[in-house]
Amino acid sequence: MTDVYGPLPPGMSRATDSLAESYENQAVSLYELIRARLAIRETVIRGVTFTNCRIEGPAVMLVVGGCRFEGVDFGNPNGDIRNLVLRPESPTAVIGAIAVQDCAFRGGHLIGVGYTGGASFLDQILALGTPRQ
Repeated sequence: MTDVYGPLPPGMSRATDSLAESYENQAVSLYELIRARLAIRETVIRGVTFTNCRIEGPAVMLVVGGCRFEGVDFGNPNGDIRNLVLRPESPTAVIGAIAVQDCAFRGGHLIGVGYTGGASFLDQILALGTPRQ
């Protein structure tokens, strides 16, 4: 993926191994991660740790469970946190979203990423900000 979101900050490199179990101080494309996993017949990004990374979309992240977010910037909601949340209509599947499970996000920020998943997770995202009236 190109540097469509601007130059990398000092000390950050672009991830080159899309199947790594951990990333630190790297720019990581969610699309590239899931694409590499689909090639080996995995449908979920599972058990990956991201430390002080720039996680890049465009993408919709489906948080299916066990993920931890510590000190993460979830992205620019353009003044309204609701812009980051997409509520699924089906209780059983979300087609086209990138599923993550049992991942740890420590520091860093996400760019161009929307979020979907269970009501409790989405409510936590919404609690991060006050909607613009």
